[in-house]
Amino acid sequence: MKKKLMVAGCSFSAPTKDNNGTSWSELLAERLGWDLVNLARQGCSNGGIRLQIEEIRKQKPDFAIITPTFWDRMEIPANSAPYDWSQAPSHGENPPLEKHLQDRTRGNGYRKEDGIKNVNYGKEPSNMICETIFTLAENFDHPYRMARISKDAERGIRSWIDSIYDNAWKKQQDEWIMHEGILQMYHDGLKFLVQPVLLWPFDPSNQDQWRNAFNKIIPDHYIMLDSMESVLSVCGNNPFTGDDPGYHSGPRGQEIIANNWYQRITEDHGIS
Repeated sequence: MKKKLMVAGCSFSAPTKDNNGTSWSELLAERLGWDLVNLARQGCSNGGIRLQIEEIRKQKPDFAIITPTFWDRMEIPANSAPYDWSQAPSHGENPPLEKHLQDRTRGNGYRKEDGIKNVNYGKEPSNMICETIFTLAENFDHPYRMARISKDAERGIRSWIDSIYDNAWKKQQDEWIMHEGILQMYHDGLKFLVQPVLLWPFDPSNQDQWRNAFNKIIPDHYIMLDSMESVLSVCGNNPFTGDDPGYHSGPRGQEIIANNWYQRITEDHGIS
């Protein structure tokens, strides 16, 4: 039986429909001679990637690669369940509203038992939409959801951005989400590499940032600490020509990324 490689992340880790076999994960799996299960998806949020991590924990592959993404992304229910605001206010205590918010029979939003099926991957139904704040606020057709969101949802997102969105707090929440997921994988005994560069942008004045982003119980060789090997650096140094193929680099960039991962897996982890 072949060994299994699993990948979690956003577009920097996802294959593309129009360039089959050219993404770094496909090249890496082929070089290793392993089966590939790639859960990464263009535009996915860190909440969505955390669900990808849960699926990795469930499948227990021989090795996993995790790339947390930018924090300017969010999760919303795929279907709304409006509250009847005509009910009399209760001056601080509102049992009807509380009941409405906690009512899981409404059938909208996240359902723990559905696992990875909560995440939108295309034209199939999903419980949630995990996407960039920009594409949701601008509400154009997106290949990874069934249709445009409702006008009410669009207005709600724009009002949230205008009135209550806190960029720094969102980043902090995403850091905690990913920190906990990585720690769970380590406690499970899984072999993996995590690449921090998108959620923790490289800061030359803080060389220990990536090491300090994760619990010290996690060994150094489980974290991609070399900034020059990061997907962001490699893609920037090997740009695509014409339209972006989806993974943000030319073919040579994907080959370099695959080779970097291969060396980390075979040399640092001693797996072949």
